[in-house]
Amino acid sequence: MQGRSSMEQEIAAQVIAKYLKKGNMARCLRDILPPAGLSKTQREEIAELVHDVVRWKKLYDHIIDTKGQVLSPQTYIQLAMEGAQSTASSYPFEYRYSCSPFVAQILQQYPDWADYLNETPPTTLCVNLNTTAPDQVMTLLHEEHLPAEHAILPTAIHTTSTSKYSPVVTQHHAHIQDENSQLIATLAASLGDSILDYCAGNGGKSLAMASITQNNKQLIAYEINADKRHTLHKRCLQYKAAVRVEDHLPDTQYDVVLVDAPCSGLGAARRNPEIKYIEDIDEYPPMQLNILQKAAHYVTSGGFLLYAVCTFTPEETATVIEQFIDKSSFTIHDITSLSDTTSFQQTRHGAFTSLPRGDIFYCSLLSNS
Repeated sequence: MQGRSSMEQEIAAQVIAKYLKKGNMARCLRDILPPAGLSKTQREEIAELVHDVVRWKKLYDHIIDTKGQVLSPQTYIQLAMEGAQSTASSYPFEYRYSCSPFVAQILQQYPDWADYLNETPPTTLCVNLNTTAPDQVMTLLHEEHLPAEHAILPTAIHTTSTSKYSPVVTQHHAHIQDENSQLIATLAASLGDSILDYCAGNGGKSLAMASITQNNKQLIAYEINADKRHTLHKRCLQYKAAVRVEDHLPDTQYDVVLVDAPCSGLGAARRNPEIKYIEDIDEYPPMQLNILQKAAHYVTSGGFLLYAVCTFTPEETATVIEQFIDKSSFTIHDITSLSDTTSFQQTRHGAFTSLPRGDIFYCSLLSNS
């Protein structure tokens, strides 16, 4: 973390000062970086420094308090640049891994994930197979002197965050999407010929499924939020993705219904480190169960309901599935029987994704048999 210029440190301090007052790291970065007249490289270096401060804020607060240091954005930056976290091995768990007591209690059951969630993730692209091929994308990135390497999935390429400015992305030959998110889309696309993306959001998994299937399956995307639905429709046109975007679901059933439900997002803490400081997830499980129950009506007999969340809290994963199957005719299907067993870690009610560089997703495959 050494080598940041004084100007970069000053702008990072502005971002951190705003974050300390208002939260929402991503918005603070968006508010301050674009008007600052920075190069792409400078933006990325400042964003990396801010991510590091937020990732280790709980630990840094503890160090500042125990050493009687001045609580200021500059102090946080100095601790980040010194790599203060490297000396935290003897600290209590919640400081050592910089998380809330609530999250610490969960992570103590998954010690490998505690380290993993404090790593800096790669930026991963999902190649648009309807307009190009992975090798062509690799060539274009290398011509721009951007690092690029094939990931495990055929559509996935690991690169750097600077790639978001590349024509590869701006001309819609690929979109930024975590590899395990692509894995969920790959699984859904393999299960049938008609697929409903029930909580489509801005369309990441819909675009991935259109790419994976090369527009050769019936893809329907439903999103209740009008702004997200507008973005989704626009992206499908830009990416030449044959996805029908619906604002009201027709009285139709599908081979596969994908429920990528709203969740706490703890599995994406490497990219969004402030999520490690949440104190509860009470709002999510009832919402997730309600969505799953409604989505189940759209699964044809013999079809599949695929529940996915980017988290690992018991309440949002196994408990939701237990409550759902207790009052439905659906049964749990072993995901590892349909996919490479190295891609998923099967549990009693579902599976966790296990591609080594992606976010942590939980999914449960439910059969309407």
